[in-house]
Amino acid sequence: MTTFFSRVLVILFFLTSQFLHAQEIYSVENVPNPKDGGSGWISDPNNYLSLEETAALNKIIFEIENTSTAQIAVVMLPNIGDEVPKNFAVDLFELWGIGQAEKDNGLLILTIIDQRRTEFEVGYGLEPILTDALSYRIASQELVPHFKNGNYGLGLIAGVTRIQEILNNPEVIEEIYDNGGVDYPKEFNYPYKYYQPEYIGFFGYFGLMVFALFYYFSKTRKINKTKDDFYDKFQDLKKMKHIIFMILFPLPFILIWILFTRNRLSKYRNHSRFSKKTGQEMFKKTDVTEDPFLQKGQLVEEKIRSIDYDVWVTEKGDDILILKYKKLFSKYSKCPKCNYKTYYTAHSKTVKAATKMSTGIRENTHLCKNCNYSKVSRTTIPKITSSSSSSSSSSSSYSGGSSFGGGSSFGGGSSGGGGAGVSW
Repeated sequence: MTTFFSRVLVILFFLTSQFLHAQEIYSVENVPNPKDGGSGWISDPNNYLSLEETAALNKIIFEIENTSTAQIAVVMLPNIGDEVPKNFAVDLFELWGIGQAEKDNGLLILTIIDQRRTEFEVGYGLEPILTDALSYRIASQELVPHFKNGNYGLGLIAGVTRIQEILNNPEVIEEIYDNGGVDYPKEFNYPYKYYQPEYIGFFGYFGLMVFALFYYFSKTRKINKTKDDFYDKFQDLKKMKHIIFMILFPLPFILIWILFTRNRLSKYRNHSRFSKKTGQEMFKKTDVTEDPFLQKGQLVEEKIRSIDYDVWVTEKGDDILILKYKKLFSKYSKCPKCNYKTYYTAHSKTVKAATKMSTGIRENTHLCKNCNYSKVSRTTIPKITSSSSSSSSSSSSYSGGSSFGGGSSFGGGSSGGGGAGVSW
């Protein structure tokens, strides 16, 4: 049962920590610019869009720019921390300079996955056409229904296609001044950040901590009440210590360790013992007086601090008990020859350096401090991958945007502060 609950706690901790920390929090400065990576007009560093969807979007946006000179950038991000998407969109728009400098005809469609929010940020030159009302209608009617089902690519394609129809057909501009009965919000910066998944994750993690504490103290109480040998109690409590450390690290664990666990472990380790052979009381030897009772390999283990030994002896010396306590962190492992925990990697050197074309070889020399056994092993060093290629591949699932003639940068346009945002 203990093993089962331990595994459950470890799994819950892993999933929670992954949920809270795995996603990179993007700032305006580190959002991959698709123009830098040759990805057309799409920045999708976490690959929410498929190759086909990215290619379709790039094609539509290219056609829009080719016929109307308007520039559209689509950005998909998992997390921007506590930033407000509207403000983030304005800053990113200005940083990239979306749209032609003399016309300010840019449009940024920014989607923040964890906040379930999409912002349309429109340049001055497009504001008479893509008004706040129309931007909101396109986002709510074309994007939201697909986004709610996780079909981001379909929603973006539908939305950009609708924008293409508006820009290419003068007749539909009449609907720009008609909000179509849509009751769109006047203020888009709602405090929805308090409903972000990380806040839910925080309270989930807090609940996990409470459960872990309850489980920990109930198990330690049970360990204390058992009739097991104090050495067994020590080992059982030490295992619990590792579990609580992983879940409550760092501050709560440190407090529990100082106030409770450390003293309890010391009590178990130094508690009075009696010989199972004679029934007589046993006495613990000091670090100096215990040496004659230990073998050479055990003395080496103590010297290098891979294992600590306690020696208990009866007054008459007719019974000896040697207890082993492993160190939590040690660079030493079990020697394949003498079986003592005195085996380590003495040094390593590169025999063959890795290149972009071939793998390399590293030679490692292992030694035993007890029996002097040695062994040489070789490991493979992976090929060198250039940062530019990795950045390009991670910044977008599409790599042929430049084939549409998108150019190497945006046109230097400015944001007009207009547009709209929708939550889904």
